[in-house]
Amino acid sequence: MSNNNWKKLGVFAFLDTGPPFTNQKYYPTLLMLHGLSVTAEFFKHFLPLAKVVGARIILINRRGYPGSDPFSDQDHAIIASATHDTPETSENADLFMKARTKELYDFLCEIVKSEDLPTNSIILAGWSLGAAFMTAFLAYAPSFEADDIELSRYIRRVIAYDPPSIAMGYPAPDGYYYLSEGKDDDMKSYYTHGETLETLSRTALDDPRPTILAMSAEDIELAFYVPPSLPDGVDMLLLRNGLKSGLFERLRMSAVFVPDGTEDGWCNVEFRYFWCDRSLWQMPWGIWSFNAEIESAKELDKQVRRHSIVRMSGANHCGHWDEPERTLKLLVSDA
Repeated sequence: MSNNNWKKLGVFAFLDTGPPFTNQKYYPTLLMLHGLSVTAEFFKHFLPLAKVVGARIILINRRGYPGSDPFSDQDHAIIASATHDTPETSENADLFMKARTKELYDFLCEIVKSEDLPTNSIILAGWSLGAAFMTAFLAYAPSFEADDIELSRYIRRVIAYDPPSIAMGYPAPDGYYYLSEGKDDDMKSYYTHGETLETLSRTALDDPRPTILAMSAEDIELAFYVPPSLPDGVDMLLLRNGLKSGLFERLRMSAVFVPDGTEDGWCNVEFRYFWCDRSLWQMPWGIWSFNAEIESAKELDKQVRRHSIVRMSGANHCGHWDEPERTLKLLVSDA
């Protein structure tokens, strides 16, 4: 961990810029969750820009990452058991993710109370695999209760930031494979895609160069953390089992589609799908799948959560590193 500014609340270690200006009654607070095998340090370029965009920024290390609580043997056993073809597979995957959502829910409640955050001010964003924690939040949060706070009144928006289609539960198109190895899976490179499956590229470009080549050795050491992505690491187990058990699909469906007649405060929370059009093939495939799903829902007269779509043109999967100010403005903007 790079400095002494890390704080700890509940199970999470986090970095916090504090309010952007003194004596300001309202300001947005962006809370960022990282993805697979990276830490909150991967978003550190956001921190000095907090006052530029007039927002408070809180970067969170998820469970199992430096400074945050490790997973218990029981937690690990629950998600590992989801690899087996048993009736409990789906139930255990749901149980694991619901527990992670409750931890995040409790963290947000405590932040709201301890920092006196304004209502309708929290923008909760999850990058890459972190997007699955966003759909989980919208799916499970309405089932939680806090004695002294109505958390939905404080959540302005939940953002899936450049989610890979696997984390959204969309099956891969014919001829494409999840969790394969090779240059076609390099999420730090740039790609050029068309607007159709036939023009969806799996060949990384040499120019612009991959983001990692612009990072120093110290940056890489702080921003990347391998253990959760090892074959028996919790994130890798979640990634594999979330697809196999149908967890990611169930979370997306629960987050995006609102049951008829539901009128609680959580239904008013906006879901934003934020994608970068020069990312790995999974990202354009994900938004195409999402768009098709929304259009189909309209035809079937299904009730869809209020949502928005943001396309970051020319950016790869690491826009927060290569173009932090533009990325941050898109994340916190209402436009």
